[in-house]
Amino acid sequence: MLKMTALLLTSIATISTANAAGNEWQCPSNLKQSRPTLEAGRLDLCDTVKHTKALLVVNTASMCGFTPQFSGLEALYQEFKDRGLLILGVPTADFGGQEYDDASKTSKVCHANYGVSFPVFHKSCIHCDKPDPLLTLVATASGVTPEWNFYKYIFNPSTGESIGFDSATTPDAKPLRDAITKFLGEH
Repeated sequence: MLKMTALLLTSIATISTANAAGNEWQCPSNLKQSRPTLEAGRLDLCDTVKHTKALLVVNTASMCGFTPQFSGLEALYQEFKDRGLLILGVPTADFGGQEYDDASKTSKVCHANYGVSFPVFHKSCIHCDKPDPLLTLVATASGVTPEWNFYKYIFNPSTGESIGFDSATTPDAKPLRDAITKFLGEH
């Protein structure tokens, strides 16, 4: 846990230094990794984050009352993806154990049941000894720690700024949409 705290502080310092100097955000060392997705590919986290205008990270769960939000997230993705939004789903079982251990079951929920086309990673965690680095980055930068599934974080890779939204914030909610358009430079 001490090591993760040090990585978090390094991430925050990197973001703060970049913002203070007016420079572009620099990818923290804990994101310098490639992660498997349910779609059978891998994503390099740093490259993925750096090459988007706005990143929406969601801690998802397949067996949650908020799981139907996948439909709204997909609609949001379709609306904004050509303008620079990337949505990344990070399945977790931290809250009520509502995520499958079997990635093929999670994939079925995302792809067959809800038609998700944005990348979704394999199961991870946020409240554990090795928290997911992407969720950790966006939660720390926003100051909002997830208290349940389907917390949403809009992240600006240019500045390192992150805004957190709770589970009840639906994908079509005006505050979330406003944050997306702000980070896309459309405000």
